[in-house]
Amino acid sequence: MTQRVASTVATLSIPLLLLIQAIMHSQLVHSIPIPNSQIGKAEVECGEDTIEVVFLTESVFQGRIYVVGHSNDERCVSRDTGRQTTSITVRKDQCGVSITRSTNPPGMFANVKVMISFHEEFITKVDRGYEISCFYMEADKTVTYPLTVSMKSLEPFTELAEMPRCHYEVVDPISMEPLSVVSVGSKLLHKWKCDSTSTNLWCMTVHSCFVEDGSGTQFVILNEDGCAIDRYLLDNLEYGPNELEAQKEAHAFKFADKVVVNFQCSVRLDIRDGECPKPRCRDLSNQKKAVRRRALPDLPLALNLTDRMAEVDVRSQQLDVLDTQLDFGVSPNNPRIAAQIRRLQRPQGDCISMTSAVLGVSFCASVILVDFTFAYNQKFISYIRAIENLLVVPIICDGSGRDLSSGS
Repeated sequence: MTQRVASTVATLSIPLLLLIQAIMHSQLVHSIPIPNSQIGKAEVECGEDTIEVVFLTESVFQGRIYVVGHSNDERCVSRDTGRQTTSITVRKDQCGVSITRSTNPPGMFANVKVMISFHEEFITKVDRGYEISCFYMEADKTVTYPLTVSMKSLEPFTELAEMPRCHYEVVDPISMEPLSVVSVGSKLLHKWKCDSTSTNLWCMTVHSCFVEDGSGTQFVILNEDGCAIDRYLLDNLEYGPNELEAQKEAHAFKFADKVVVNFQCSVRLDIRDGECPKPRCRDLSNQKKAVRRRALPDLPLALNLTDRMAEVDVRSQQLDVLDTQLDFGVSPNNPRIAAQIRRLQRPQGDCISMTSAVLGVSFCASVILVDFTFAYNQKFISYIRAIENLLVVPIICDGSGRDLSSGS
């Protein structure tokens, strides 16, 4: 009886093993996707203090929605599950929401990156990411500039001053072209400029600059007075050469394990009253590094606009800063980044221009030709001398002067 049972088990184990192998082989060949996805577009509601994003899914939602870079902060994560509609509500003063003030049009932008994930812990191929941007319009405000026409005139004269449009760029200091991908230590030129039809009416001060890693981590590099904090990151600015312009050279740096670097500053525009004052900053030559993390939010949630002063926020283009020795966080599947890495890793000292190459080859050819000509001439002279030695008959004379070589 015992033998019979064992035989039965052995007989059943063979097809069971084959079934398990078949299932494993099927899983290796065909992955099982998550049976859910988003339907249509996300709906966004820009509230006074919050931003709400609503999603509609094919099946009951069993994942999570979170703000990119803040997935471990419960205030920035929503697990609104059990229905085919799910949403997340983010406060504008939390979760790294980027606040940018604008003067044209007057108002404020609030930007946040949101990811809807259909798995509770991991990112899958059906997940989607959104960059949400809400604009809050500010009430119209006219900035006036009083001009005295005559000492005898009693009627005031006012000129309507159009608000300047300010922008911030990080460019190559030689070509002056905007940069997108650089390596650690590369030379950069930070440029701030405000365009206006009446540049002589305004004074510009750049202040409250910070650097951000794309995930909400921010560090102050220029204080509220417009003075540098760490000269190794960004030194005190130079204003000019034209009106409403400022610039400063620096070297590229990056966050640990991060590639993205964003710069943002505030620009204060004051009605000119004589010479434009420049920030009075102390020399940082002997100062130790003092960069500090930026508390969020530091910017007011409204456009600061008065009769004689306006504040505007400017953000530079995104920089991808690479460490050619480490390349932390760089995706090898990104062809633009990969090509840039190869270019940055190529030794610059080994590269010469076409003109230099042609001149070098010409010089070498000239040297070889001269050497060959000289050697050929030397050999020809030696050959002539050898022939002359063969043709010359020696003359032997005795003491009386008679020629003895003829044998007579």
